[in-house]
Amino acid sequence: MTTGTAVPPALLGEMGEVMIDPPPTDETVREVAELLGDTRPGMLVSGFTVAAVTVGVAVVAAVLPMRLNAGASTLLSLALLFIVMASVIRTVVLMISAGRPLLDELGELRRETGAPVDPTVPWTPMRMRTATSEAPDWDRVRALIAAVYFRNSRINLALTWATLAIISFLTWTFVTLMITGRI
Repeated sequence: MTTGTAVPPALLGEMGEVMIDPPPTDETVREVAELLGDTRPGMLVSGFTVAAVTVGVAVVAAVLPMRLNAGASTLLSLALLFIVMASVIRTVVLMISAGRPLLDELGELRRETGAPVDPTVPWTPMRMRTATSEAPDWDRVRALIAAVYFRNSRINLALTWATLAIISFLTWTFVTLMITGRI
């Protein structure tokens, strides 16, 4: 009795060795890097949003002094202000923690290749010494892509929290205007 498997045939490399995971081409790495995109615009938008909401809360609190009486309107205003503060803090934390894994991976790559530790010094065009780890180059590329993906997802989350900060700030401002009798 013979059983068959649905395993695709392995790729054959030089000298007949079996290659299960072929390394990517430069074009593949370039396409993945483009898909991940540049996150600087997201960082700028998140930073400007945090700054604008912070200044806005200070201006509204200074221009529209409220008498905090026991009641539903005061409780609603304080709850909305808490949501504004929590979303601003969460946005800042996500922005700060977004780049750390990528910096760690790039630092490790610099250390392994013998490039200068100072990031302002340009990369050397050739490897100065052999890599100290046994990890193949494709594993290093995967780690860098994962770090960039992590940064991108954190920045997208920061943008989401910044949007929540704007919405809750506008709602809080509207409620404050209603409480103070300006609307």
